[in-house]
Amino acid sequence: MNKLWILLLLALPCVASGELYRWVDAQGKVHYSDSPPPADAKSGKTLPAPPSPASAPAGTTKSWQEKDMEFRQRRAAEAEAQAKKEKEAEEARQKQANCETARKNLRLLESGQRVVTTNDQGEREFLDDAARQKAINDARKGVETWCK
Repeated sequence: MNKLWILLLLALPCVASGELYRWVDAQGKVHYSDSPPPADAKSGKTLPAPPSPASAPAGTTKSWQEKDMEFRQRRAAEAEAQAKKEKEAEEARQKQANCETARKNLRLLESGQRVVTTNDQGEREFLDDAARQKAINDARKGVETWCK
């Protein structure tokens, strides 16, 4: 008797995965079965198999430690991205400030006003024409470098 139950339980999934049939017999009674309708049936129709119960794929559930680790990794990546964004913004501000300074220096040198510099001994010296032209060329290079 126990062997019969075991066989029935083992055969149950096979029955559930087969096709289902619906037919009406000669007396007008509707039948549902997993075997095809007999030849004397009035109308027969194959029904779609019922959907199998949805079960979660094995190994897709994550423990709280795995979820926590993923959360921490996401937070670290977001913090790194934010730091990179702030660094790029600071570099852009610094580049803009250098550009403005280079343009002011160039305007001053090109204005023709007398320009005074300080030498190594701390004494004031006026730029002569050659030194002014060299300073203007250097200022133009600075503008080209910083004001792209």
